[in-house]
Amino acid sequence: MNRFFLAVVLLAIFTNHVQANNQFKDFFNSFDRLSADFKQTTHNEFNVLIGTTSGTLSFNRPTQLRWHTTFPNEQILLLNNNELWLVDIELEQATLERTTDLTQTPLYWLINKPDQIENTPIFSHTENNIDWYKTTKKNKLYFGFTNNTLRAISLNNELGQKVLVSFDDVVINPQISPKIFELKLDPTFDVIR
Repeated sequence: MNRFFLAVVLLAIFTNHVQANNQFKDFFNSFDRLSADFKQTTHNEFNVLIGTTSGTLSFNRPTQLRWHTTFPNEQILLLNNNELWLVDIELEQATLERTTDLTQTPLYWLINKPDQIENTPIFSHTENNIDWYKTTKKNKLYFGFTNNTLRAISLNNELGQKVLVSFDDVVINPQISPKIFELKLDPTFDVIR
C-alpha cells in the first residue's frame, strides 16, 4: 500500500513538472495575435526602484508589434515588417532602426512561435506562484507564467539594471485593426532615419 501511494505521489509530481515545462511552448504556440496591459519597473544594481512605466501591448505575428507606453511619457515602439520605430510623442520625434537581428531582444520571443525558433526557454523555477522559464541569452531573460498565461518578463539590461514587465488583461487572438501598426506622424515631428 505504501509503495502504491508513493508511486501515485511521484506520478503526480512528474505530471505537474512536465505540464510546467510545457507552459512556454503551449502558450506561445497557441495564438497569432495578442493584446495586454503592462507595467514595467526598473531597479538598479542595489535593488532601488529607478523607474516605472505602463501602457499597452499588441502584436500580430510574425512582423507587427506595438508597445505603447502611456505613463509617465507617451512613447510607441512600433514594428511593422522590417521597420522598427521609436516614437516619442512629447519630443515630437520618430527614430527608425532597420531590424535585421532581433534575437538579442525580448521582441524575438514575442513575435516568433517556439516551433519556429531555436533554443526555446526552459523551465527554471517557481517563485511567488509564477513558473519562470529562462532563455540562454546573456541578459538573463525570463518569462513568467501563472495558470498557463504569460504574466511577466524579467531581464537584466546592459546597464546591470533589473527590468520586470508585468502583464494584465492578456487577450489571446483579439481582433486587432491593422491600422494600429501603421506609422502616423504629425508633420511637425522630427524623423530620424
